[in-house]
Amino acid sequence: MIKKLTIPKIILLFLFFGCSSMKIKENVERKLQALPLTESIVIIEENENIVIGNDDVKIGLFEINDGGLTFDCSYDKVKNLAKQKARIFGGNSVKIIEHKLPNTWSTCHRIKFIVYKLKNIENYQTEFVWSKKNKLEWELFRGTPKIDKSSFFCGYIDVDFNEMNFPKGKGKVDITPVFLFDCSYIQPLKKNKYLLEYNQVKFDLLEFYSRKMRSEFQKADINSEDKWLKFAKKIYDNIYKEFETDLFNLETETDFGENYSGLLSWKFKSDENLKTLKEFSAENY
Repeated sequence: MIKKLTIPKIILLFLFFGCSSMKIKENVERKLQALPLTESIVIIEENENIVIGNDDVKIGLFEINDGGLTFDCSYDKVKNLAKQKARIFGGNSVKIIEHKLPNTWSTCHRIKFIVYKLKNIENYQTEFVWSKKNKLEWELFRGTPKIDKSSFFCGYIDVDFNEMNFPKGKGKVDITPVFLFDCSYIQPLKKNKYLLEYNQVKFDLLEFYSRKMRSEFQKADINSEDKWLKFAKKIYDNIYKEFETDLFNLETETDFGENYSGLLSWKFKSDENLKTLKEFSAENY
């Protein structure tokens, strides 16, 4: 399920993936230390070139195929599975070498890909996950400016049931706040530190409500497909409503970032909110 919210100066995509029964075939050449949730993993599409340097490491070759009883095998879901597999083996790059579209024999997207640990992923990076070190900079707002808005923040909270390395039917919920480079923009003459701080508060709000989701999913003990299907959507919807209210208040009380005294109040509130749920920080996962 995908929920999309569009309001002045922000697009939030809440990606809410269901369970799947995809088959994953792996031929691992080398396993590195697993990457934390805050480390970005890039997808390099089938038609994109990749340059491998002497310091880059090939992890292995993988395939994701239809498991037979699969009911969530969209391309986004399949790419998420590839990222999960890469993260487990310490890779930060997924190079897709074959992508099979749904057809008469399968309704699923199926991919073959190589996982690498690249020394530098900046040339392929289009997003990053919230962390204390991942602060917004105007250089990351790569979208084409529009005349009606000074700046535009684009991000999403990825909520996914992760079945990797768990017994059949078991798993855990991964919740990731992500900033997207290519659909975020700033008008050139509007670049200033206050408007950047305003957008950073939005990013911090994503993390705060991600923490609330992690807390609530933990309380509900969502560790199986059955519990995910029964309870996840209600938890998600309730917290999403709270987020919408906070976002509306931020926009109106700061006049979309133009009222700095209002922004100062929100910066303080945001910092205090994050402290209250420190144990559920993205940096702990």
